Amino acid sequence: MKLEWLKTDYSTPPSVQSDNNVHKRSYLEKTLKEITSFFMNGIFSEEIISRGGLLQSIDPRVKVLAIVIMVITVSLYKQLSILLAAYSATLVLAYFSRIGLKFFLMRVWFFIPLFSGIIAVPALFNIFVPGDSIIDLITLKKDMVFGPLHIPQTIAITRQGALSAALFVMRVATSVSLVVLLTLTTRWTHILKALRVFKVPQFFTFILGMSYRYIHLLLRQIEAVHYARQSRTIGKEEGSSGRKWIISQIKFVLKRSLNIGEQVYSAMVSRGFTYELRTADNFKLKKIDYICAIVSVLLIMVTLGFN
Repeated sequence: MKLEWLKTDYSTPPSVQSDNNVHKRSYLEKTLKEITSFFMNGIFSEEIISRGGLLQSIDPRVKVLAIVIMVITVSLYKQLSILLAAYSATLVLAYFSRIGLKFFLMRVWFFIPLFSGIIAVPALFNIFVPGDSIIDLITLKKDMVFGPLHIPQTIAITRQGALSAALFVMRVATSVSLVVLLTLTTRWTHILKALRVFKVPQFFTFILGMSYRYIHLLLRQIEAVHYARQSRTIGKEEGSSGRKWIISQIKFVLKRSLNIGEQVYSAMVSRGFTYELRTADNFKLKKIDYICAIVSVLLIMVTLGFN
């Protein structure tokens, strides 16, 4: 028997109390709202899981295995056209899984420019990837050499460099899209249970499970500290005062979260916890799971053949 009142509601993210005039909110308050809303909607929301789309109806074991193989396969693609087709397929899956495309694109492309863009942008120039010039940028008096780095007289964007950068970015985008599809359409406990089915070490799944819970706990702690200070503040506050307060509270919040973590762990061990995370749900393969597995294998074989 499942006790509904024992479940944590992740569908509603913590948010700042409503205000008739949003311009009266401080920078700290707006930042807190945006950060907590992003993590809670992107990681903990179960609204998408309960929509009953295509991926939501597939067994978690099939989804985990298929997506892991697809991510490995994507890293082997060498043709941009195949990568574009694979990325388009993730958008189709998102649509049939009832995931808003705008929401899905924001989850994916928010991280890609930060991590892959730094690596991909230098590859555009003939300093790092020589090739056929597309756009000439700067013309120097002569070639220059700085150790192993050779700077040609004309610095330009090359066709080979643009292709290399596009391949890299699309590999990252497609891989991240597949992982995001998995996390948005599968409960975290089901993902961990599926990993245990495939003999992933128990300690590894335990760390993932606890990290998931403590991200949520840390966000709640930060929100509670902010509201406690807000309820004791009268009048308008200067920005410098708010920043000083944030610096002073970082240590307090981390220390408090660590203490709570130790207490929770001790309580779990005292009640017989053995690092094994158990769920009341039992997996059972259905017809759609077999179809999904066969289609995934065929698509992987066909795309690798063209590649």
